Amino acid sequence: MAAASINLTSGQKADRKLLMTFVNVGSTSDSPEWEILGRGVEDSSIEYNHDVDQTTDVLGLTDTTVSPAKPTQELDPNTIRGGNKLSAKILDIERRKALSELSSFDILVVHCYLGTATTGPFTAEMHKGCTIVPTSLGGSSYVDMPLTVYLSNDTDLGTVTIAEGKPTFSKEEE
Repeated sequence: MAAASINLTSGQKADRKLLMTFVNVGSTSDSPEWEILGRGVEDSSIEYNHDVDQTTDVLGLTDTTVSPAKPTQELDPNTIRGGNKLSAKILDIERRKALSELSSFDILVVHCYLGTATTGPFTAEMHKGCTIVPTSLGGSSYVDMPLTVYLSNDTDLGTVTIAEGKPTFSKEEE
């Protein structure tokens, strides 16, 4: 598949809301129930976390080695809200101390600024078996549960169409 092109006019900056992260809060991967992450979060980035090692040889030439990405995304404050299924799942996992279940999430990253049109389909990656870890619970005015999402790098590339706020993922032909 050819590299996706940026579907913005020349010089236009991509609004942050055009990079979307969804988590499957349903009970199976076969029939996903996607919930968007980031409500109430003012700043959140996917950090690639590459390890970089540089060595300079006797000729003064430098070689650089870059490790595979270990991508993460922090969501802070992630306020507990009625109807938020991910927060309910995470709270249940923590209460039962079923920590292995924190590593059973499918994450969909959608680039709404990449694709053939501003209406979609958009370029996307499906990350399988991701880990979502709460970092605390509490706050001052509201109950917050900041989360860190650890993407698995076990990905399927594809495209997403979005209708009524719900994404539909189509896996890229191999």
